Amino acid sequence: MIALKIALLALALQTAVTPAPPQQPQAKVTGIVVNSNGEPIPNIRVTLGKLGVNLGALTQFALGDHPSRETTISAEALAALAAEIEGEIANGDIPPEDRKQIEAFRSVSVEDIQEITMTPTGSMSVVYKSTPPVQTDERGRFSFSVDPGTYRLAFSGVGYAKQDYGQRTSTGGGVPITLSPGQSKTDVVMRMMPVSAVSGRIRDNSGQPASGVPVRLFRFVYDQTGKRTMQSVASTATNDLGDYRMYYLTPGRYYVSAGTSSGANSNVPDNYPFGGGFTTSNRIPQRYAISYYPGVSRESDATPVEVPPGADLHGIDLIVGPQQTYKIRGRVIDSRTGLPPPQVSISMVLQNLDPNGFISSGVGNTNYKTADGSFELQNVSAGAYVLSASIPRPNNGPINFDNMSPAERNEYFRAQQAEELLRPKASLPLTVNSDLDGVVLLMGLNGTVSGRIRVEGAATPSLDFVRVLFKNNIPTSILEGGPNSRTVGSDGTFRVENVRPGDYRVVIAGMPDGFYLKGAHVGDTDVLRESLRYVGGEAAGLEIVLSPNVGAIEGDTEAGAQVVLIPARNRERTELFRPVTSDSAGHFAITNITPGDYTLAAWEDIEPFAFFDPSLIGQAETQGKAVRVEESSQQLMKLSTIR
Repeated sequence: MIALKIALLALALQTAVTPAPPQQPQAKVTGIVVNSNGEPIPNIRVTLGKLGVNLGALTQFALGDHPSRETTISAEALAALAAEIEGEIANGDIPPEDRKQIEAFRSVSVEDIQEITMTPTGSMSVVYKSTPPVQTDERGRFSFSVDPGTYRLAFSGVGYAKQDYGQRTSTGGGVPITLSPGQSKTDVVMRMMPVSAVSGRIRDNSGQPASGVPVRLFRFVYDQTGKRTMQSVASTATNDLGDYRMYYLTPGRYYVSAGTSSGANSNVPDNYPFGGGFTTSNRIPQRYAISYYPGVSRESDATPVEVPPGADLHGIDLIVGPQQTYKIRGRVIDSRTGLPPPQVSISMVLQNLDPNGFISSGVGNTNYKTADGSFELQNVSAGAYVLSASIPRPNNGPINFDNMSPAERNEYFRAQQAEELLRPKASLPLTVNSDLDGVVLLMGLNGTVSGRIRVEGAATPSLDFVRVLFKNNIPTSILEGGPNSRTVGSDGTFRVENVRPGDYRVVIAGMPDGFYLKGAHVGDTDVLRESLRYVGGEAAGLEIVLSPNVGAIEGDTEAGAQVVLIPARNRERTELFRPVTSDSAGHFAITNITPGDYTLAAWEDIEPFAFFDPSLIGQAETQGKAVRVEESSQQLMKLSTIR
């Protein structure tokens, strides 16, 4: 658990540093917030967050997965995390591999932090208590006095969509404001978009109102790994008339679906809520197959719904039918013995989990037979899943944590995690659209991959916060976690533990500033170009090479443009895609570039990570600029924006 708390605190603190006393004249930002008619709006919350605060090794350690949606951590949450870490330090319960991270965290003060905001694109802004958020006055005006630097200016208020200064569309990013010493920026005019609503009626295929049907408003998005998923924006359930209504929506283009999401063996309970949370024992449970507006069964055939600012969009109606379910039959074999395990726990999880939705999983009655290892899963709806099996932990009764000291609790969770690693497991991706028979789950133990990091040249960067990660699309349990590397040794050696057999992509987190991943090999296999195939046991010989000979590109384009460096090859290495936003003067800079061939393009406005879309990559290749980045090169570029 200490590692989890460290990771949370690291993520929270990666821009949390006490600002030094001002050495230069302060800058000033003033402006006015108005509605679509140009009338001033009072009581709008205005936040000025500083960008680009660097904490060196601590920032290096804290770099990790981006949140699926914008996340703000308050001063109270920061203080609680810091206090919990300090409590465990006082109890002396700090594993040796965590000591360097702990010392780095203790050197950071959070006393002057009001809040920290993280975005899906990985940018972070910190709001200091010396410049807290303000409310617009009765004339819609606001004012800040701050130290020079680059800032994010954000606005929110009841009845209006959250927006950043310079944001052109509902899903695009804003324009950072760069303030020089003594500068007064007094021309900020923020025009707020009113929120909207979408409503309709859902009927079953006999024409009767369908009550309690989940209705979802979603959009298609890409994440930082280049994976395209459906991201929920709002959800509700129909009432007894089959009516639904979703409100406080940011204007934009969305899709609407009605019906029960894919899930395994999850019958609707008798108290499944109607819209508004109303329940009754007279409810007849019913699961409905998903239908996409305007009445199609496949998401790829769905028609988007345009939601204008301030709209109350009616008549988004759908017809749904009963959900069909299937059976999965198979066998479980323990690879260590070649025999069926005496007990087994089987679960199913959707492969494409909505990052803003709920995990749909379950097993119901598996009808597992010890004699031959056979099992049967019933009532499985259509969908793409990961089917998993593990040996269940013995039930030792409830644990009274109140009688444990912090050290005893940590030791308990460490023991549980260690025990989890010793239990054989199996995972298998499945697509269910009919009954499946003959599925085989071959259970094996998680293992370890070891190797060494080598640094080219005379540079000696700190490797204390470097982590070697293995990535694939197979989800793991919360307790088990995923493949994770321990602290890199002073000689560059590392161990990646808790690795299930399978194919992985090698990723480096906490890369030292000014370096890039030049190579990763196991014998003659280049695992930057091919997957690392792990078959189990203790595997060694993964050699990773870091180089200080990074490239850099800076230049000018339109203010607030989304500038992206797109690799010409190896696009499965999504970390090679480098997005930045040009500032209010149109300037941009991309540093620490891996040498190679790229396309550099700038869009007037695109959604976060939309540059992974093949159509946008095609735009970049025809309207952007080809650029070759040599080792240690620095280039100046001027870009026109793609509209």
